[in-house]
Amino acid sequence: MIHSLLDLFFPPLCLHCAAATAIPYFCPECWISSQLLDPEGRCLHCFEEITEPTGLCGRCHHKPLLPFPRAALFAKEAPICRLIDREESIAPVAGFAFYQWMRLHWTDPDLIASIPPHRPKIARFFSEFTQKPCPNLFRRATWPLHPLRWEVKQQMIEEDMTLLLFDNGCTFKELQMACQAIAQAFPKKVYVLSLTI
Repeated sequence: MIHSLLDLFFPPLCLHCAAATAIPYFCPECWISSQLLDPEGRCLHCFEEITEPTGLCGRCHHKPLLPFPRAALFAKEAPICRLIDREESIAPVAGFAFYQWMRLHWTDPDLIASIPPHRPKIARFFSEFTQKPCPNLFRRATWPLHPLRWEVKQQMIEEDMTLLLFDNGCTFKELQMACQAIAQAFPKKVYVLSLTI
């Protein structure tokens, strides 16, 4: 009865469009707008939509934006992105990431590395689904006269390893820093899975 009275005076509203809704967080339309991105018809390196059958967009065909294959879960404007940083959303978002990773048919990683390194919570939950380790692989390297960069703890990477960089909201510059640092360790394969694109 208390819930009915609360709903009468304070109806639950969609967090994105403020429409009245009977389901948690969003209205049905906003939940539909929060679908996982379909990996089909997307560039292998930047994950933008393409029409070419080559698997690469025109830009990445000439010079890939990132040296490693990349995929993402959600579009940046998707309503669900409002929930990604909430503590109660960590496990569900990791579950979405696991489902998207299975759809990609990538080689199983030997290690999962969270980027940026100071935001590892979702990556750690994801690593539990995959049953792969998620060590703190990066450290910040700064000098007063040089720009910020990341270094890889190279003793953790062997040449025959496959790595998954779990992008939990990096800027493009941070993605480039992570890829440059990883490339110097010469792993066998590297993939980038971003929460948003």
